[in-house]
Order: sequence, then structure tokens, then C-alpha cells
Amino acid sequence: MNTLTSITRAPARPVCALALALAALLAGSGCGAFETPRTRPCGWLDRSQDAPGDVRPRSRTAVLVDVSPSTRPVEGTAPGTPVPDWAATVLSDPRAAMPELEGTDLSVAAFDGTRATVTWDVDQVSVPPVKGNDTLKADKRNARRACLEDRLRKLSAKAPGAERSDLLGALAAAGEQLGPEGERGIVVATDGLTNTGCADLRSAGFDNKDEIEDVVRRCRAAGELPDLTGIDVSLIGLGRSAGGAAPSSPQTTWLTSLWERLCRASGASCEVAATARTRPAARQGGSAGVTEPSVTFPEVSERPAGRTVTLTLPGSVLFATDRADLSPTARRTLDRAARRIRALDPSSVAVLGHTDSRGSEDRGRLLSLARAQAVRRALADRGIAVTSARGYSDERPKCRPEHRDGRPQYAAMACNRRVEIHVALRRP
Repeated sequence: MNTLTSITRAPARPVCALALALAALLAGSGCGAFETPRTRPCGWLDRSQDAPGDVRPRSRTAVLVDVSPSTRPVEGTAPGTPVPDWAATVLSDPRAAMPELEGTDLSVAAFDGTRATVTWDVDQVSVPPVKGNDTLKADKRNARRACLEDRLRKLSAKAPGAERSDLLGALAAAGEQLGPEGERGIVVATDGLTNTGCADLRSAGFDNKDEIEDVVRRCRAAGELPDLTGIDVSLIGLGRSAGGAAPSSPQTTWLTSLWERLCRASGASCEVAATARTRPAARQGGSAGVTEPSVTFPEVSERPAGRTVTLTLPGSVLFATDRADLSPTARRTLDRAARRIRALDPSSVAVLGHTDSRGSEDRGRLLSLARAQAVRRALADRGIAVTSARGYSDERPKCRPEHRDGRPQYAAMACNRRVEIHVALRRP
């Protein structure tokens, strides 16, 4: 029995010795010997990405936020004024949502008026899928979303280094960042307005489809179209600047059509939208430090064709929904239209009313005619004799389609609700 006891207890001696040694170590060095480095919940945004030996094409996503002066409130902006919230806008896009980013390499950068300033704050960081039960997954994804939102807000607050935006240059930089293979996507939050180079819209009419093709040809000739072949691109926030006048619905439709055309001319698959999340301007907005030339949205667009000039007045400016009574905001627009008609020295003037496709055909025809007659009377009050007034309902749409995949396209509908004034010239 004593022998067995001695055999059993013998190994305990070195264990006791080890325990004594550890106790002595702790006494000499304190508990810090067992401390772990402080965790950084958002540190995953700064880690490098490539998995050793992984040669398969990865899914890659690049996110860009426009930090040019037009995207932030300027000195004098009233507190509470809605201004673009690019962080929330980006995260509202399905491509930038969790868990869509899982399994991708993520890159994030800000841009302004020169491509050289596109520096990747998040540089191809791998976003691994989360594991665990549904509750744990939801918690982890919410934590990641909060980290990405915080990073986007910091980038959005970055001071612009140049006036205007080099959107095409930023897209080119994103294309190079993503590489030539694999599933690739770009999400860009921008107003798309005051741009450098071939896409400068400061003198745009925001009305003529031919003008869109002229911009595309100009960009192609200048070599400014990026190669985005095979890349899915989301352009969001178009027309939503922090200051100045906002485009009308038809002008917004023109702007989105322009960027969709430029995007597709670059070889990409494109989703273009004017929707943007907003936030109230801070009590002390402050100046951006760099001024930006403004883009003017004409209240009355003008399109010449031979010996006829067509002036287009947006229905949203003239009338309330489903009404033919001129709204209080219509006076200034009609004053401008009358001044322009007199300057053209017309031989005759015709007014044409148009509606969208909602409602019955009879209702649309009556409403469009009533609106044309209201504008005719307003022009007569301003000394302009109108030869005829007609209502065309939705027979001559300006923007198509009004429905896509069964869903109404409200911007196209707003574009089609308009009054046109055809001015025949005495002299060519």
C-alpha cells in the first residue's frame, strides 16, 4: 500500500515545483504576464486580406464617397436643413449591405476633383462570413455595419482638396482597384453635378437627349471614359447637393439618364438613382474651405428645331397633383417664359399639355387640355397671344418607361407631366 502511494504521488512533485515557479514569476512581474492586447472591434477594416494560397477570383467591392464642396453645407446654411448623408446612402444600397459584403474584398475611398486624391482608406480587406446561430450572426453583422458606417462618416467629413468632382476618374481608379477578374461591384455616393472635364454640366440644359449623346461622344473622344467592363456599378444620390437649387423631376430624370448612359458606355452594368438619405445640417455648418462653381437648373428648358423653339415647363412647377389651377410657384416661371417668348419674336405660339399614363384616357385628355388652357390664359395676361391650346394626355411621352418590371417609375412619370410652348419664329 505504501508502495502504491509512493508511485501515485511521485509525479506530483514536478507539478508542485512548476506551480511554485509560476507563483514566483507572478510575484515578480504582476498579473500583466497574463493580460491580452486590447481588442479593436473595428480593426477588421484595417487588416490585409489575401488568404495564402488562395488563387480563386474573389468577389470585390469598392465604395466611393464624393467629398467635393457641393456635398456639404456651406456657411449660412440654416441649422436643420436637409443635406446628403453619404454614409446612410451607401449602406442603403443592397451591394453595400450586410451580409452581401461577406466573402468579398472591400475597398473604401473618398474622392473630389482629381483622381490623384483617391486613396483607399480601406484597402481590399477580406470580409469573412459570420458564424453562429441567427442571434449571434445578427449581432456580429450589426457591429460590422456600425464600424463601416463610422468609417464612411469620417471619410465624408474629409475636407475637399479641389473644387468640382472627378467622378469618371474615381470610377477608373475603382476599376483598377478591383482588378480584371471575378465578381466586382462599385457603389458611389455622389450628386453627379459639378464635374471636371468632359462631364462638366455647368452649361447643361438638362432637357435634350441629344445633349446626353454629345457628352458621351465628348468623353469618349477625350479618353475620359473608364474601362468598367464586367463590373456592376451603383450610382446613388444624383442631383442631391447640399446647397443651391434642386433639379426638377424632369431634370433629375435627364441627369440619371446621362450617368446611366456614361456608365454603360464604360462597359458596366449600371443602377443609377437620385435617391439619397439626408441628415439635418449642424448648427454651425461652416465653410468647406474650397468653393465650387454652381450648376444652374433652368426653370424653363429650351430646345430649338428648325424654325420652332420649344419651351418646356415642368408640371410640378405649375400645378398641384391632379389639378389644373396654377400654383403660387408658377408665376415666376411663367414670367420667364413670357420674357423669352417676346425675345424670340414669334409669328405664332401654341401651348400643348401632357400628363402621365395614370388614370383613364378621358381623364388624362381633359386634365392636359385644362392645364394648357390655364397656361394660355396666364400668357395672355402677360401680353402673349397664343394661337392654340391642346391636350395630349400621355400620347407623347418624353421619358420612358413609366413602368419597369411591373414597378412604376415615378421620375419618368414626373418628366412626362409637362406643358410645352411651341414658338414659331419669324426669322430662322
